[in-house]
Amino acid sequence: MSIIATDLDGTIFKGQTLIDGVKEGLLKIINEGIEIYYTTNNSSQTPSEIKDKLENLLQLDIDISKIITPLVIFQNLYSDDKLNIFIYGSENLKKYIKNLNMNVTSLENAELVLIGRKEENNFSEINEIIKSVSIGKNILSLNKDLTFPTEFGEKAGNGAVVKIIEDELSISIPTLGKSGNHYSSYFIQNRITVNFVIGDRVDTDIIFGKNLNAKTFLVSSGIKNYLDVNIADIQLNKFSDVVPFLTE
Repeated sequence: MSIIATDLDGTIFKGQTLIDGVKEGLLKIINEGIEIYYTTNNSSQTPSEIKDKLENLLQLDIDISKIITPLVIFQNLYSDDKLNIFIYGSENLKKYIKNLNMNVTSLENAELVLIGRKEENNFSEINEIIKSVSIGKNILSLNKDLTFPTEFGEKAGNGAVVKIIEDELSISIPTLGKSGNHYSSYFIQNRITVNFVIGDRVDTDIIFGKNLNAKTFLVSSGIKNYLDVNIADIQLNKFSDVVPFLTE
């Protein structure tokens, strides 16, 4: 049985809008007995919130264990550690981390700084993070996406904040997103053999697919890519265009 890993933002939906042909395409894939993993760099929503969103848009039952986000990777890596963590991110993110029995604390008392995304960036807080990291505080990013697609165009993502810190300190911040080794290692360690990866970003989806030695499909329904699109095995317009390659 084949396994596919499909991106969500820019591939399945944009914001709250399902991309044309996605539901019909997914039904064909499911009817062929192909297993689907829903992979995303989204860290402002919990896996259960993403499950609810998918089920609402698709009117299909979604297995939450097949939704892989940086928060899943974080839990896999740190669930046995009782860390003091400072979180730059949404209240939902803080609540999720607290529910893992982690101690969400002040920047001064933290052992680890975790960079997520806020609706409005707090540059005073970012400057304090820079000071703390410059004197040795550990830092980790949930993803490094500079932007993410919505039905109203691209918006600044986690990576915009990560880049400010990296540029100021001349460092590379580790990430739990698709572009980092932890994400692909999750699949390898859990013996999930992904045959095909579908996504709209070269720097995340296609790199992730290459790390798993999967066949990669780059769709143009999401963001504008700045890396060489020819890194992908096949380039197509949208998710539904991929379906014949998987089912015929």
